[in-house]
Amino acid sequence: MRSYPILLATSALWVAVGKCSHHPIVIPLPAKNSEPIPKDLQSFSLELAFFPDYAGNKSSPNVFSQNLMENFKDITGVYPKIRVGGTSQDNSIYVPDQKDGIELVFTNPTDDQPSQINYGPAFFESYQAFGDMNYIHGLNMKQNSSIQQLTDAAVVACRSMGTNLDSFELGNEINMEAPKYRPANYTLQSYVNEWNYKTAAIKAAVEKACPGASLGFMSPSFVILDIIKSNWTAEALFKLGYDPKNLTKDLSFHNYMGVFAPPLAPVAYDLQHVLMNHTNIMQSLAPHIQRAKNLAYLGHPYTLGETNSIANQGRNGESNVFGDALWLVDFSLWSAANNIKRLHFHQGLNYRYASWQPIASMGQPPKTRAPYYGQIMVASVIGSAQDTRIANIPLSEDTEAAYGIFHGEELAKLVVLNLRAYNQTASRNRPSREYEFKVPNHFKKAKVDLLSAPGSDSVESITFGGVSFDYELLEGKPVVVGEKEDTVTIDHGVLRISVADSSAVLLTLS
Repeated sequence: MRSYPILLATSALWVAVGKCSHHPIVIPLPAKNSEPIPKDLQSFSLELAFFPDYAGNKSSPNVFSQNLMENFKDITGVYPKIRVGGTSQDNSIYVPDQKDGIELVFTNPTDDQPSQINYGPAFFESYQAFGDMNYIHGLNMKQNSSIQQLTDAAVVACRSMGTNLDSFELGNEINMEAPKYRPANYTLQSYVNEWNYKTAAIKAAVEKACPGASLGFMSPSFVILDIIKSNWTAEALFKLGYDPKNLTKDLSFHNYMGVFAPPLAPVAYDLQHVLMNHTNIMQSLAPHIQRAKNLAYLGHPYTLGETNSIANQGRNGESNVFGDALWLVDFSLWSAANNIKRLHFHQGLNYRYASWQPIASMGQPPKTRAPYYGQIMVASVIGSAQDTRIANIPLSEDTEAAYGIFHGEELAKLVVLNLRAYNQTASRNRPSREYEFKVPNHFKKAKVDLLSAPGSDSVESITFGGVSFDYELLEGKPVVVGEKEDTVTIDHGVLRISVADSSAVLLTLS
């Protein structure tokens, strides 16, 4: 473990021993079908167009990004898995003789994404610069003019990345995008035929260029839109002869809680009712949980290969504030409790839901943002144990959630989230909720790590366990700025805790 530099230790801890009049809450065991939580549950999806901004290159690696990734390894023992793709992968062309690593063409200078990306061999330096992680490289399914361009991109990826190349992804959200670049009569069977043909060509080229390479695909990379396109389902896909060579390594589906597009409710309303709402999180993930059960016979891990809060790169005041970090914790733990194996939170330069801004751009300096703190808390929940499982603890309100964290059959930790929104400029005292949990009698105390900020609308002064990961301090390395830890006493098997509105606690039992 890395030692934490101490900057200042004066912040007041908002969590204290409380009293409750109701009976202690009994913590359920994980479900019988519950599986160990992968240590790389918290992973990332980086927009291909902006990957060099996040990673840097061999002559100038992005140390800030490296530090943020290193924090995960310090906590869990493994790095996050990195998917490089998104919408821009289907607007990208590999140009073998291009000197620059990447060239971006924007239709309008203020657009969130370029309309065309050309990348050359130097682009792959960014993988080497970012670090010894496992990568998923996105390939363009949109362009149909040259199978050679597709196989060239796959070959240079395997040659330059070696064992760091975990898998490929062919195409992004084609079940939503196909009408934009395929004929009107393009069907699910058309997609199956095209994907099978192109992946076979990629397989042949990679096996010839990189003997012994372990080839796999993250697929089908669908957005679940069954209501809109009821015939484009994964269940139907695999019944139509999809992936006859069994190249799929991870099942990948995409999920967002909402869309940054009219009509829009007020930001504060959306933050409370869309993100900081446990019932809404359960409803958003329900189709994935069911789909994972439906496809379990395939034997592939079910992942959210691209996910985040609000689609279309997020919404200021909702996706970039502390309430989003609380959402991310609840969303991640509910996913893990229901056997979703990995969550790739999508990132892009200047994106409003990004966990960090990697470089100065459009007037925005490099910065660690609120969602990153939620991800660090989830990583700390998982830790480095080999058999971590999670059980949801049912509570009565939409604006609260709790989880029991088990090592094998033994309760080890608790997580409690108070999701009631609290505005940092509120004149009233900050309310709190009090809880009592029944825990095994041999536990005598619990270490408290608090996820906190001045309010759910805060973008500054965010900490987890009294630690800041801000760029301005040590470029994303952990710095103690408040009480590093506190403890509460467990009285005859009853743990009492008071949790302030818009905060969360991780309780490690001992």
